[in-house]
Amino acid sequence: MLIFEAIIDGIRDIKDHFGRTLLQLLGIILGVGSIVATFSLSVAGKEASMKYYRVSGGIERIWIGNKQSSKVTQDAKANASKGLTYADAMAVRAEAKEIDLVSPVSEDQMTIRYNGKESSRSVMGVTPAYSPISFFKVEHGRFITDADLQGAARVVVLGTTRAEEFFGSDNPVGKTIFVNGAGYLVVGVMEEKYFSFDQKHNALRWMNRQMYMPITTAMTRKGEPLKQGRISFMHARMKDVKRHKEAVAELERILFRQHHTKDYQVFSRVANLARNESENKMYDVTFMICGLISLLVGGIVVMNIQLASFNERVREIGTRKAVGAAPIQIFFQMLTESLLVSVFGGFLGLFVGKFFTQGIALLTKDPAVVTPSTVVTAMIFAAGTGLVFGMYPAIRASRLNPIEALRVE
Repeated sequence: MLIFEAIIDGIRDIKDHFGRTLLQLLGIILGVGSIVATFSLSVAGKEASMKYYRVSGGIERIWIGNKQSSKVTQDAKANASKGLTYADAMAVRAEAKEIDLVSPVSEDQMTIRYNGKESSRSVMGVTPAYSPISFFKVEHGRFITDADLQGAARVVVLGTTRAEEFFGSDNPVGKTIFVNGAGYLVVGVMEEKYFSFDQKHNALRWMNRQMYMPITTAMTRKGEPLKQGRISFMHARMKDVKRHKEAVAELERILFRQHHTKDYQVFSRVANLARNESENKMYDVTFMICGLISLLVGGIVVMNIQLASFNERVREIGTRKAVGAAPIQIFFQMLTESLLVSVFGGFLGLFVGKFFTQGIALLTKDPAVVTPSTVVTAMIFAAGTGLVFGMYPAIRASRLNPIEALRVE
């Protein structure tokens, strides 16, 4: 009953001094708006990165590529190494205990011809593991099989863009397309891959533009021995994300034994996420401090106006205490006023924060979303500001001596 009466009295005082209340609201609104914008951009960026990884192979995927020669010390061992080879991928598959899938890729530009149309396009030599390790499924027909690999079969699988480019609306499966002058049977068409950070550009459109053939076919057609055949890069999938450090260390140990020099580079998506999160924390903390400073200024304004309100109402408060109002009642009345203003300012700040978020996202082309946790956090900060900065005026009012108060002119 005490709290309910304090809320009624607080609402009444806010209505009676609405102009003064607006000044109190301003700092709270801007502070909450800044916090909402900060959390929304940060959370949305992390969610977008995770979603991108989920549709393109998951965070358990590791990328291994050749290091540029300028970054490698050119000693005898470095000169003897020819970069990543198919044999390296086979060694990783056979020996790595933390890895369950390995997908070597040999990528080259080849001349593609069908029905009078001729173009130079990227073709990837891959193994059957490429499909599951990339979360890339076949929509029509089939993907590369172990039998294709063993027989160096002249078969290709097309991305949706390449299928449309050469075959239009026709189904390419079962038809023959010419690659570097040799006929290849089209055995499958991949699903269309799509992911957009800004709802405008497809970040995975490069996958739709690819063509795939058995890696053994790609190497033998170039006249390279299979084991010594160079690859462009390879993907590896770790068994347990929690052991990503051990998986990376194991890969590097095997590759170093194969090459005797570090002319390769290993990138773990888990490590990349952690690195990005660490770098983004600086920006998150900076914007958070700006929001808290705004709330601090708003809190100071709330406290000053509450003190001014107390000075104006000294006789009123003294009279209430003289007729029997307990100090705790006075305390709750003053504190409730500051809390109501802060909570109401926080509520309005949510809309301002959403506006800030949409504006920043529009300018930076980065994703942004206001989540329920962001709303709750912002409102807690707003209520906390009212509680902390409303405490001093409330304590002063509750300790007021009614006799001295009634003497005030």
